[in-house]
Amino acid sequence: MNINFSPILKNLGIVGLDLLVIPLIFVALLTYLNRDTKKFLANGLGVNSELYLGFIGIFLHELSHLLMAVIFGHRIDQVRLLKRPHPNQLGADGQPDLALGYVNHTWNQRNWYQTTGNLFIGIAPIFGCALVLLGLTALLIPSLFHGMLALVADPFNLDWDGFVGALGGDSHPLIRWIVMILLSLNISIGGFDLSAADFANSRIGLIGFISIIAAITILLTLGNIAATYLRVMTAAIILLALILGYALLVSLLTNLVVRLAFHIKEH
Repeated sequence: MNINFSPILKNLGIVGLDLLVIPLIFVALLTYLNRDTKKFLANGLGVNSELYLGFIGIFLHELSHLLMAVIFGHRIDQVRLLKRPHPNQLGADGQPDLALGYVNHTWNQRNWYQTTGNLFIGIAPIFGCALVLLGLTALLIPSLFHGMLALVADPFNLDWDGFVGALGGDSHPLIRWIVMILLSLNISIGGFDLSAADFANSRIGLIGFISIIAAITILLTLGNIAATYLRVMTAAIILLALILGYALLVSLLTNLVVRLAFHIKEH
């Protein structure tokens, strides 16, 4: 039996780009920007400022961890979806208690499903917050939402004319844009910052995830039935990239404004 490795390698490349490279770039950039913003806020206005300006994002961050932990059958030991930091008190790790929320969970290390789930639990806040932003877009700015759907209708031939056409009929009141931007700021500041523990947790399940996705891609390619699988996956990732790109823009502008404000204050 002769196997043509060219389509297998091509499809593995598409899957790797969709499920590893693109999400990793956004995760890294969003984490860096929002962690830097939080540092400036904590140094300039105190640690509680992170809670006040990002409480919705913090809540969504921890809720995303919790939901994924439940889905992958982990045992939930302790949960606080939102809490005040107590820098003058020591936490369980012996360090000052600066946590704004937490989900402590354990799993059976001999269970492949639970172990692989650590990847999804660790990065869940990025996707959870992105889905909420997507839902807010559909609710508050439906023309933009429909434009995004039109754009990814054919993910390998993006319909930019359809995207612009959907935006052409935009007549939403200004208040909707204001509410959207304010909610986006709060979610971005509090939700898109993965901790060192989140990254460490994700690495535990990475090998299992790569193995199963590679196996599925190879089997579907050999069966000549990978087209729909790749189309749906790529459309979903482009849609995710659009909303994460928006979150990245909000995070960048927030970071610049906070830096500028403290620079002016110091001088």
